[in-house]
Amino acid sequence: MTNSAGIRVAQPKTRNQIRKEAFQMRKILGYDNVDFLPIMVVLELVMPIIYPGFCIEVVDDSKLKGRCAETNPEEFRIRVRNSVYEGACNGNAWARMIMAHELGHFLFHNSQNTTFAYIERGQRLPDDVDPERQADIFAAEFLIPIHRIKGKNEYQVSKHFGVSRSAAKNQLKQAQKVQKRHNKKKNGQTIKA
Repeated sequence: MTNSAGIRVAQPKTRNQIRKEAFQMRKILGYDNVDFLPIMVVLELVMPIIYPGFCIEVVDDSKLKGRCAETNPEEFRIRVRNSVYEGACNGNAWARMIMAHELGHFLFHNSQNTTFAYIERGQRLPDDVDPERQADIFAAEFLIPIHRIKGKNEYQVSKHFGVSRSAAKNQLKQAQKVQKRHNKKKNGQTIKA
């Protein structure tokens, strides 16, 4: 039997659009020139000021079976396993990324800008409308802005930004892609002139 409820589909967003929104959020919060973003301070102290009623609900790990956290933008609530919450409060890289991911869901994926769709068997959701991918990109861009990692190696990015080595490595690859595009554009403009 096939799941007839379908899956969530978000409004299309490119990585570049999400990167700009993450940077804008950092700037608004006053963290644009900071490496280690205190994600739990943002979630517990700043978000309730910006969004009155916003809260983090910490629940026993057994209450979110199969999930580390879940976000309900309409209720202004992020529910999170106690173990993930404690980890994020203690600077655990994996838990910090989960909390930033959930913030991405809160900012991007309310019922007004997501819909349900049925995907044909054997097909996958296009990247630009996949809410999970969008939240992953937001988390990476929010915690590890590419303009702040220039000249750093994987270890330095991991240590300075409080993220895993794999997250640091992935974001360094993204920074290289952006640099290549800028170089191509610059070289193209130079040749045309």
